Amino acid sequence: MKRRQLRMFTPILVLTLSIAFSCTCVDARAASEESQDLCEGISLEKAAALLNVPVDDLQQTRSDFTVSPEDIQKKIYKIHPYTCTIRSTSNFLKFISYVTYVYNDPGQARTDYETMKRGYESVSKTEEIPEIGDAAFWAGDKRFQRMVAVQGNVVIDVLSPKDLDAQRQIVLLALEAF
Repeated sequence: MKRRQLRMFTPILVLTLSIAFSCTCVDARAASEESQDLCEGISLEKAAALLNVPVDDLQQTRSDFTVSPEDIQKKIYKIHPYTCTIRSTSNFLKFISYVTYVYNDPGQARTDYETMKRGYESVSKTEEIPEIGDAAFWAGDKRFQRMVAVQGNVVIDVLSPKDLDAQRQIVLLALEAF
């Protein structure tokens, strides 16, 4: 008799798990599509002009950026942080890469921006960059050439290229999506 009851519950269990899994995939896909749209804030045409390469030589990708499990558990982010990359297929040295953090709370965004700034100040020369977002700085020495900006609940961290003027343009273009 027990064996028969287990057989009856197995299809129900499989169906329940299938439904739960498909709902999770739909939510993840929707979040991924929203993040992908934000990566498209820098068009391939604008990226080609910045990198001085033809548009058809570029490819664009988005990947999740690893963050603290505690931050995920506390639901600090409105959208999971991600890295946007636009790279030349013919010259691996020509690429744009930046991380976008979208927070639920602008206060948390500002706090994390300040933490990043203090971290860079401890190992590099930093310079305030006026007229970009709510605040922006550039860490520019031999070890680091990074620009970080905060605007409302968004923080943009430009990883590449290493040029100050290019990073400034990337931050401005990325913030336009918000």
